[in-house]
Amino acid sequence: MITGMEFVKQSLETNLFFLRIIKEHLIFGAAALTFKDSGMVPQLMNLKCKFENLLIQTILLANGNVRPEAVRMGDIITPYTMRAEIVTQQFTGLPINTNITQMEAALFNSSNTFLHSPAIEQAVSMLNQNTIVQLKIAIDTKKKMLDNILACKMFTNMYPAMLEHVIHEAEHYLEHLEKLQKRESLIDGPQTAAKGEIFWNHIMGDHGRFIRGLLDPTEEELINKANGFASEFDELTQAARDAYDRIELLPEVTKRSMEATTNIKNFKEQGTQGILECKIRSIILPLLSDHVLREANHYLKELQEFKV
Repeated sequence: MITGMEFVKQSLETNLFFLRIIKEHLIFGAAALTFKDSGMVPQLMNLKCKFENLLIQTILLANGNVRPEAVRMGDIITPYTMRAEIVTQQFTGLPINTNITQMEAALFNSSNTFLHSPAIEQAVSMLNQNTIVQLKIAIDTKKKMLDNILACKMFTNMYPAMLEHVIHEAEHYLEHLEKLQKRESLIDGPQTAAKGEIFWNHIMGDHGRFIRGLLDPTEEELINKANGFASEFDELTQAARDAYDRIELLPEVTKRSMEATTNIKNFKEQGTQGILECKIRSIILPLLSDHVLREANHYLKELQEFKV
């Protein structure tokens, strides 16, 4: 069991990262639809608005109740997020609430006062529960889309593997929230750390494959780099699985994962800059590029916590 203060902190920091991730998944899903299925766009945008509202609630609760250093790690927003949102909105015509990004930026200057009270703890618990409800709806919606795509009843410009990827992330988030609602810590020993590395190394490997497949064929150097990251993280995923069974292997795997994640983070940051400056040929939305950069930053933050 974790303390009420720790419950509030872990819940808010988890929601600050993942609520944005999930609402962006809905944007990417809507942007990938063809004209035939454009009737799904309002449904996805309505769900996106619900996650935006949950994120706003989280930001309001987070001021004074999260670690300032945790919100400055680049996994909530980056220096490119606002511009990426604006350009993505221009490209897709889909509405994106950039006021949320401004609110998140204001958290960088929040105090470390931890204004814990029973009322705040109750509000966070209710936030988690409401998020769980919407998360299950989002997962179900994405699974139905995937079923239709795999049955050749629907076409989208999103790889089926990418849809499986976002479902996997949403289920990972759901697992975190359900654990927190039981007042269980998200980091409770080396086995949990190894499990986290299995998950995130797989995610980073997927990113390498998706970037490789979304780059223009003329971007040979970037394609080769992305392919190299995919292979490296596949190896690290297996190494983390081995470490789960032989926990004495974990420190070395964590070290290697940190080095590889730092490298792919730098690659993604350069890619985000290049896409925003129209210097890279691809079919990658600017917000998707910023999105995967934030996920690398988040994994680096988790790896640092695994080392403690």
